[in-house]
Amino acid sequence: MPTIKIAKFWRSIEALGEIATRILGLGLVYLIFSFIGQELIGEQFKNDVLLSLVVLPAIYVLKDSHKILEAVFIEVLTKDNSITVFSGILTRREDKLGFKSVENVEQVTTILGRICGYSTIHLYAYGSWVRIPFIKDPEKLRVWLEERIPH
Repeated sequence: MPTIKIAKFWRSIEALGEIATRILGLGLVYLIFSFIGQELIGEQFKNDVLLSLVVLPAIYVLKDSHKILEAVFIEVLTKDNSITVFSGILTRREDKLGFKSVENVEQVTTILGRICGYSTIHLYAYGSWVRIPFIKDPEKLRVWLEERIPH
């Protein structure tokens, strides 16, 4: 059974970057529309309405801030015939899947994941699936999994 390591630091940096980019995008949209409003309407243009339209999307983006720490709380347990993934910060989740029912293995790699060498692997079975997120050296795990999945 391989020791499965999680890319905690780099995944946290990636999540922080995603959230910061979205917030900066909202700020840019606010500035552009504020400029357009000032140019078209002039002094009568009030930024209050525009600001209120940007606050709700900003809250929506910030609700995903837990993803910054998500990778820190992931544990993966492997056995010869199954895999179990524990995840969650406040609410703990336990997903277990036996290899005999696995129909497909999918590997998803982000840009930073390609640079830093981590991926998320999804195991699909009839009526079920397990997500093994932010795995360091995913090729090694994938080979180990495919050796145990009946074809």
